[in-house]
Amino acid sequence: MAPSHNVLVVEDDPDQCALLEAGLSQQGYRVSAVRDARTALHRLALESFDIVVSDLGLPGMRGDELLRHIRNIDANLPFLMLTGENDVKTAVQAVRDGADEYMMKPASVASVAQHIASAMNRRSKTVADDRKLKNADMAEVRAFLTGVQALVNSLETKDKYTRDHSNKVAAFAVLMARKIPGMTKQQLREIRVGAWLHDIGKIGIPLTILHKQGKLTDEEWETVKLHTIHGAKILEPLSKSYPEVQRIVRHEHERWDGNGYPDGIAGNDIPLGSRLIMIADTYDAICSERPYRKALPSEAALEIIQKGAGTQFDPNLVSIFESTYKEFPCATTTSSLPQ
Repeated sequence: MAPSHNVLVVEDDPDQCALLEAGLSQQGYRVSAVRDARTALHRLALESFDIVVSDLGLPGMRGDELLRHIRNIDANLPFLMLTGENDVKTAVQAVRDGADEYMMKPASVASVAQHIASAMNRRSKTVADDRKLKNADMAEVRAFLTGVQALVNSLETKDKYTRDHSNKVAAFAVLMARKIPGMTKQQLREIRVGAWLHDIGKIGIPLTILHKQGKLTDEEWETVKLHTIHGAKILEPLSKSYPEVQRIVRHEHERWDGNGYPDGIAGNDIPLGSRLIMIADTYDAICSERPYRKALPSEAALEIIQKGAGTQFDPNLVSIFESTYKEFPCATTTSSLPQ
């Protein structure tokens, strides 16, 4: 059973509201449910809650406006946004407004309960960390990364085939980067964060395309390719403290021979982090199960990446991959926020 925390559910759909109220109560939460944002604000003024779970598409005052009102009152109250809108601008704005978790509907009660626990734990850790940070800019970056982690989780929990993919790519990209002479702590952190967030722009790609079993049409493929541009846009708030992260994410699908996207740049014009991600991403994809094939062994990944040296991949980094891939078994995962 979950700890007995007070949850305020804001949901105008009576069936969904009743489902969440009953289901979360069975999970051990003390649940109060209201149908609109103004009633929610009234309850928050009179009572103490541990988390707010709100639909985005509320009548009158929407969920995002409710979130902004709450943040003006309480900067640290955990907030879980539920929405049926698969729109990158909406997702990004929710994070910037201070949402701790962002879930696409329909969502099961069990999934909502998991996200509630995740939001509360992450917010608690962020508050504790921020007390230790004297630099206000770093506190702001940390808060933003915490919110973006919610988007990563939202994206990957929708697809069992990519679960933990971003964490694994980040871990392996940094493992290779550490083998490069002269790497600074700042460079390593930017590579780690860029790799961890390399697929964040896919939050703006329709799930019908991302989960399509068959071959994509030309139009669908062009839509998928936009995810690198979406990702760079999402990460604009990092540009001051970590300016390279945006470039890394935008160019993570550029090829060594210039035949990649979105800008068709080649060779050393491609950010180093992007070149590392290209290898790490390919490695994890080959070693992971997909709807259309079983996972392949590390040796198969090695052979494919070696064949792509000088065309798809930076040949110098392929040499580093050859010396490090055995240190990172295909099944290895990591789940912590990049440090």
